Amino acid sequence: MAPTGPASEIPEGPDIPARTCSVCNGVLWFELQPEDVYGTPHHGTRRALEASAKSCRLCDMVLRAAIANYQDSRGRRNGKGYWRQFNSIEYHDGATVTDITYVKELGACVPATSTDYNKSVGRAVLGPTGNIAADGNHVDDNREVPDFEKLTINEDESADMPVWLYGNWWADDEPSAPGDTTHLRLMGVGARFGKTQSHFDAFNCRPNQINLRGSHLGICASDESLFRRIPGRLREKNSDSEIAFGRLEKWLRDCAQNHPLCGSPQLNPLLPTRVIDVSSSDRRVAVLESRGQRGRYVTLSHCWGTSSRLMATKESINDLEEGIAVSFLPKTFQDAIKVTKRLGIKYLWIDCLCIIQDDPDDWEREAAEMSQVYRNSYLTVSAAASNDSYSGCFPKRQEDSYISPATISLGYTTPRDTTGPTSHSLAYQHTSQPGRKNSIYLFEEWLPGSSFHFPQRTEIGAFGRRFDPIADEPLSSRAWTLQERLLSPRTVHYAREQMYFECETCLKSEDGFVFSDIYFGMKRLLQTQCIPREKHGLSESTGISFIAGQDAGGVHPGVRWRGGWLSLVENYTMRNMTVSEDKLTALAGVARAVAEETKDRYFAGLWARHFMEDLFWRMYPQEEIDDRRDAKCTPLLGNILGTVRRPDEYRAPSWSWASLDGPVRHIPLSYSQLVSTIINCKTTLAGKDPYGRVSGGKLDIEGPIYEVKPHKPKRRWDRHGIPVEVNLEDDRGISVGAMHPDVADEPISYPCYALFLDPSKALILQTKKSEPKRGEDGTEDHTSTPVSKPILTTCDVNRNVARDPTMKNFVFQAIFEAVRIGVAIFVKGSAETRDKPEEEDKAAEDWDEAKHGKLTLDKLIHVQGDQSWGPVTKDDRKVWVTVV
Repeated sequence: MAPTGPASEIPEGPDIPARTCSVCNGVLWFELQPEDVYGTPHHGTRRALEASAKSCRLCDMVLRAAIANYQDSRGRRNGKGYWRQFNSIEYHDGATVTDITYVKELGACVPATSTDYNKSVGRAVLGPTGNIAADGNHVDDNREVPDFEKLTINEDESADMPVWLYGNWWADDEPSAPGDTTHLRLMGVGARFGKTQSHFDAFNCRPNQINLRGSHLGICASDESLFRRIPGRLREKNSDSEIAFGRLEKWLRDCAQNHPLCGSPQLNPLLPTRVIDVSSSDRRVAVLESRGQRGRYVTLSHCWGTSSRLMATKESINDLEEGIAVSFLPKTFQDAIKVTKRLGIKYLWIDCLCIIQDDPDDWEREAAEMSQVYRNSYLTVSAAASNDSYSGCFPKRQEDSYISPATISLGYTTPRDTTGPTSHSLAYQHTSQPGRKNSIYLFEEWLPGSSFHFPQRTEIGAFGRRFDPIADEPLSSRAWTLQERLLSPRTVHYAREQMYFECETCLKSEDGFVFSDIYFGMKRLLQTQCIPREKHGLSESTGISFIAGQDAGGVHPGVRWRGGWLSLVENYTMRNMTVSEDKLTALAGVARAVAEETKDRYFAGLWARHFMEDLFWRMYPQEEIDDRRDAKCTPLLGNILGTVRRPDEYRAPSWSWASLDGPVRHIPLSYSQLVSTIINCKTTLAGKDPYGRVSGGKLDIEGPIYEVKPHKPKRRWDRHGIPVEVNLEDDRGISVGAMHPDVADEPISYPCYALFLDPSKALILQTKKSEPKRGEDGTEDHTSTPVSKPILTTCDVNRNVARDPTMKNFVFQAIFEAVRIGVAIFVKGSAETRDKPEEEDKAAEDWDEAKHGKLTLDKLIHVQGDQSWGPVTKDDRKVWVTVV
């Protein structure tokens, strides 16, 4: 049975609009049983439902839902295949026990986490019904797609079949005991054709199988409704409405009272150097120099824009302290004042009014305090949808339809329309509050199904892909706003489609969905900065790869790629910055907070305890896709993510990602097989902030170094990057690799050198000094362009030791300082093997045998866990080099 509240909370009956038929009138839509429990009867036959649908809008919606239930069961939805989840269980029906399979239909995107609370049913198996991309998401294909507006069903098969309704009950927590229903939440309503009300008799259902096909009707309740088990809400068109403010206040109360990770807001924090006093008058506000005063305050995160704007300067600060009319302020500032006053807070902090912009000393001093300003604020108001200070915080939404977070997570683009012709509302009178209406709203929206015995988890990512709902907002394109979002303990985002609330525990959408695995959280970041050594890089315990050069642990193996520093840097480098010199300064507030909590040392964007992992980054201006069909790979390029450029002025040492502009990706290393050692690192500050600008930096590192030369493949090059090779000058021969230059537009000059960090992954270095190019006979060619001076290599060391064995314990150091120009990944195995003509390559035959069970694992070349494809070992002799 679906859960019900106490008897006093059961509504009496609907206040029926004229268009609702008697059958729909008799349904308790908020108490429908789960999909794998007996259905609730609707019309007795499909013919009767079709006849009623001509005059009853709700019947028309039920008819469309029932037909879609059948159509989708054939493996297609919205022009794509989808994932199915299979659970084999022992089904108890009285004294009878039967082996059955639950088949749950999911979305086009593979779920990021486990989908159910399923301790009693064992491990689930996922299977696709269509073409999938490398990320596991289904893609459009050429199969014929049924038009949802013209859905039909075979007359003979279903004409006299009854229609049954069911509720889609998900769970927001683990059941406390068998039979516990307090955790269940009604997410939608489904309809099916079936001979009886049993789920085993559903149309198009195989014997000994229970199909969870989900709900095609979404359901929401009004804010004042007593239907507490319906979490869905209608999105407000105006984010400054009374309902919207009520939701914000409820979110803040809930966070303070029910989120142990967040804790209660500070009652009386130290105020920033300057704040705006919004309490003295309805028409005027004034900048106040706090001088050590305490009190709660709100912060604003916003885009400045390029239009003329009001700001604090040496000349204007006195006028601002005397007061300014609210009507003279930009619209975004006015809206932030409105939120602050509504919450009963006296002070507001806005960067351009509370920092003197033309005073370098004040600016640097206040920028260094940014971490405390945002971390101590009661709430940050994020004008996420605004492009400048004059757009306002509250976007005006003209259309009622939008794509909900759940639909995006599932991989679809069907908009939710709660007031159009495919929607319906019902109002109920409550027995304990006569005259008060409790409204529910039904509309077309598909969500995956859920079993009463192992219910679907409610959070985003448990039924589809993870995503950041704020990522595409204008505010998220600005570099400075990343730390403002990360440092804030509580933020309200006024986004284009709806309002969101974010704290250290979760991120909530206005329409009722929860993102529990959040991308931005200071506490999560700090946790990932305290991981032990074995948690770095590739996982030692999971994964297997048969593809040469592809790690077994995946692209994002560790926690520092999921809400940690590495993901933070990758997000940050995708953003725009007006002043190039602010690259490190705009992240200094976060760096300061991390350093204070972890006592770690910071070097121009890299951390001492994680230095090797932070060091191996590469520029990633365009998505790279591997089209793998059996044993062959075709490298393809996807969306352009940004432009890589070298700044005009020095900004950071070459080993720091801050030395360049453009998107960055970190590549995981095999930490159990590291072959290099950090000797020393230091940076020279360009100002007073130890986490801000630098004027220089040096890295002393010791590891195997080999000269890199261009490689000319004799077969189709099947990897991203430029083909290069290193000659190990022993029985390992020549190893081929793919080099990714830091700046692709800059010509690559040889000689350059590979400093290996693990057996396969290397930094590509060149010396800063140059010399005349030499011919094969060693003579200098003064007519050619000078080349970089050489770096001492491992092969040079081997030759020296061979001549004089007493040198084997010496420390060998390169004479000239080097700069980083890129990275490369090498694969063991000689160049001759890789350059065999494709018709001689037996890999495809081996792969085919493996697929058909004719080839055992030990006969296939593969790596497991954090094993490496690389040619270098810890026994390779090392060279000390200084990188600047």
